[in-house]
Amino acid sequence: MKKVIIALLLAIIFSAGCEKEDYILQKVVGKWQLVKGYNVMGGGCYTPIKEEQRIREYTKNNEFVNYDYLQNEISRCNFRLTESAITIYGVEIDGQKWESSYKYWIRNDTLQIHHDGGFESYEEFFKRIE
Repeated sequence: MKKVIIALLLAIIFSAGCEKEDYILQKVVGKWQLVKGYNVMGGGCYTPIKEEQRIREYTKNNEFVNYDYLQNEISRCNFRLTESAITIYGVEIDGQKWESSYKYWIRNDTLQIHHDGGFESYEEFFKRIE
């Protein structure tokens, strides 16, 4: 009986963790278009010209797709997510693995990404388009 109770408690804990991961993923899944940036070294807030308003897509299959402003695919890799960070990762043609992480926030329909380069850090703001 004790083993059944322990197994049941573990199943409840595991399912609660999965629900939280699914909720976090659903907040990010979709297409987002760059609409604004902030760079202290570049003079503060800026609005990118149309040709620089790239689009990024996060899929429910944990794929990250980068598009130009006309929605032509530029690159594709995988991503993983926590409550505060997105990590994109992949493997180069030569077999070398790579990854890059950045902090993010979602407020209403805006995805804010913080690229930390130390003194040269900057922010990007994406609006949900799908």
